[in-house]
Amino acid sequence: MNNPAIMRIGKTLTLLAFLALLTGGEAALAACDSGRVKLQMLGTRGPELFDENASTGYLIWLDEKARVIIDAGPGTVQRFEKSGANFDDVELMLFTHFHADHSVDFPAYIMGAYFTERSKTLAVIGPSGNALLPSAEQFVERMLGDKSGVFPHLSDFLEPAADSAFKIKAVSIQSSEQNLDIRKIYATGDFTVRAMPVHHGAFPALGYRVETAGCTISFTGDMSGLLGRMPSLAQDSDILVAHNAIPEDAEGFVTRLHMKPSYIGEMAAKAGVRHLLLSHLMRRTIDRKDETLRRIRDKYPGRVSFPNDLDVIRP
Repeated sequence: MNNPAIMRIGKTLTLLAFLALLTGGEAALAACDSGRVKLQMLGTRGPELFDENASTGYLIWLDEKARVIIDAGPGTVQRFEKSGANFDDVELMLFTHFHADHSVDFPAYIMGAYFTERSKTLAVIGPSGNALLPSAEQFVERMLGDKSGVFPHLSDFLEPAADSAFKIKAVSIQSSEQNLDIRKIYATGDFTVRAMPVHHGAFPALGYRVETAGCTISFTGDMSGLLGRMPSLAQDSDILVAHNAIPEDAEGFVTRLHMKPSYIGEMAAKAGVRHLLLSHLMRRTIDRKDETLRRIRDKYPGRVSFPNDLDVIRP
């Protein structure tokens, strides 16, 4: 009855059972509460002006409140209004990069917020800059700055001593391809955001992973896939938003800016994402959805959608 070998086995089994229970409890706590979270498409096209959809922008809702905006391309501020969202509830704006089709509605959001009851600080996060694109701090300053800004009448939102209802805090995240670490860049009681540099030609850009209520929504932004690291950032995401800006037969410079459908499928499969959303469509891809889907299906067996503006997707 007191055989040491049997006692050791018993202790081992007890420990394994405890660990299994603990792991199961953590998994239960981490399960996606899809009833609380939704992603809304504010803009699903690129820079071209060819149909009724806006340029790139996305909105994450939590408990029926709009909390995080990702990109602010032209037309997205009108989509935000049509969504029924309240800008007072937004705590964070994430920019994948500062090309015009991802950013120019930013001052429109701020001007509109002047007429609301907003009082809390707005966090604005984006990549570091170079000679071609500004950093997040430079972008905000060049838009709203008192001395050199395009809209200096909005500069009180940047000046600590100025009398304004709320302030804007801009933060730049290192986007050099020399350091591809995934970094936690934002954490509150409700949201955790991680970011990683992605390759978009010579333009500084970031991919994002947003976690809330046990759900994970990841965004590639504009990227070529040449670095091959996005599957690590998007691992096990409930939703991955990927940009379908070029077809499979694209050649030349654009392939250093954007992903081909076959790579999108490979990336989604490696990451094990549950739902792949294709956005940022352009003239060269909008009428080739069937072909794009076939190429993706060769690599990825999961759910794939082509949402339009204002569509709502739950994880």
